[in-house]
Amino acid sequence: MASPGELRLIERLTSTEAFEPEIADDGAVSYNDADQCLDATDSEPVTVLERFTARGVLADEFITKVYVCPDCTTEGLQYTTACPACKDPHAVQTTLVEHSCGHTGQESEFETDDGYRCPECEQDLKSVDIEKRHQYVCKACSERFQTPDDRLRCRECTNHLPPLEATERVLYRYSLTDSGREWLDRQKRARQIARETLEERRFTTEVDTTVTDGGTSQPVHLLARDELMGEQRVVSIHETPAIDDVDRFCAFANESLDALPVVITTSGAVETDVATRAEETELTVLAFNGDGTLEAEYETVENARAHESGLFQRLSAVLEIPSR
Repeated sequence: MASPGELRLIERLTSTEAFEPEIADDGAVSYNDADQCLDATDSEPVTVLERFTARGVLADEFITKVYVCPDCTTEGLQYTTACPACKDPHAVQTTLVEHSCGHTGQESEFETDDGYRCPECEQDLKSVDIEKRHQYVCKACSERFQTPDDRLRCRECTNHLPPLEATERVLYRYSLTDSGREWLDRQKRARQIARETLEERRFTTEVDTTVTDGGTSQPVHLLARDELMGEQRVVSIHETPAIDDVDRFCAFANESLDALPVVITTSGAVETDVATRAEETELTVLAFNGDGTLEAEYETVENARAHESGLFQRLSAVLEIPSR
């Protein structure tokens, strides 16, 4: 099922080229434009975007990678180095100077106001008389070494960890596919036909609205009221309704709204258990046809997710056939 917020998110991409990742100064990653479309009951934007990408509704384009602390989940770890002996990050790169007399020491030991002087033989030196090289010195254990260990530092919990222990997160730019446009159009048309059908029966309707009752709020695709008869219908649009989704929807409709639940399948199929529930309860299941009508005839399948995947693959294949 695509929630009202998720449907809103996909629709936003018909007027926005893509959802871009935004990286704050502290390394936190967000998709603010996508987040603004979703309701509080929806999953995090990245979760929603990845799910619709897996379905083929969206396409992803690689942008970059960020690393997340495995302990506190803070994003945007900072690169640093550490002593390979004691693992302390207070490892400082220094410049060593070696004189031809054999003495080697830190550059600061050789520096004078006029240039360089060897602290061992006290000879004034020119730059050609000395050889410089870099070396790390650990201020914690005094270990000297050429190559420090790589580390990532968490700004939040100050943990220092090897890069391979960090959680890698890949960031993408998300855009709508041609198949996704077809999918979106079908969901919206099904909702509109349901609205028109109920209005013909003198119901007043609200599309993509949030219903609150007894402190419980729930976004719904369509709410219909008959003020004269004191009746309510609440409509949920699914591609292939699964029993878990339908059970939750019916519980909210019955217990929180005292409304009759209506489920519309845009694929023309429902899970077998959904069909059984429709036969035994006041749940109404309707199928949306490509000709713009709703009917009570539909197919049954064992697994809604598998059916949706196969259906979308067939739709994508049709769209890939070049027109003549």
